[in-house]
Amino acid sequence: MRGASTRPDPVRWVAGIAVVAASLGACADGSGPTSGASGPPATTAATATTASTAPGDHPAPHEPPGTDMRVDDRAAALRATAAFQDVAVAEAAGYASSLEALGCFEDATAGGMGVHLIDDSLLDATLDIAHPEALVYELDGDGEIDGLVAHEYIVPVEAWTAASPPRLFGVDLHRHPTLPLWVLHTWIWKDNVDGVFADWNPAVRRCPTGVPIFGDDRPT
Repeated sequence: MRGASTRPDPVRWVAGIAVVAASLGACADGSGPTSGASGPPATTAATATTASTAPGDHPAPHEPPGTDMRVDDRAAALRATAAFQDVAVAEAAGYASSLEALGCFEDATAGGMGVHLIDDSLLDATLDIAHPEALVYELDGDGEIDGLVAHEYIVPVEAWTAASPPRLFGVDLHRHPTLPLWVLHTWIWKDNVDGVFADWNPAVRRCPTGVPIFGDDRPT
């Protein structure tokens, strides 16, 4: 495993998010296992490079390198979280909504994102294709969850000690512009014209009226 294996304290981690985001006052720009999930063996940060694009598995011609995902990796990720289209199943597996703490994420120019359900027990230096740290859900016009649209893989900055960024799917995670996190979105449940690893998705609805917005209303 690259980086420290010590898991950050969830309470301190959430508090750190609130302090950093509130102090910067900026909008986001990058931001438990399923019972019986039929995914591959765990893919950790140390072995995540096996998810890179192999010779002969080239992205579609209209996409620049690094914006596509191997078919087997996509299939493994889809299998692992298919049941989480039902939010109650995701919650039973350990995911909890961050809407009140962080709000709904959107970008006026780049597109929507939605609300994140996060499993705090996964916030460490390990990455696993089948166990994303956060599930991203689109909201409908009434502020209710409409469907699972993406995964977000997260490594807290304090948990990562290697000089190079953590990697998964052959792609480097990047630093969130305001939160103390390394992040990578994967739009495997809703097509994204900007690429599967883009932060924002133009096809996702903007946050509806009355819902707290990250960077404006949350964190407080």
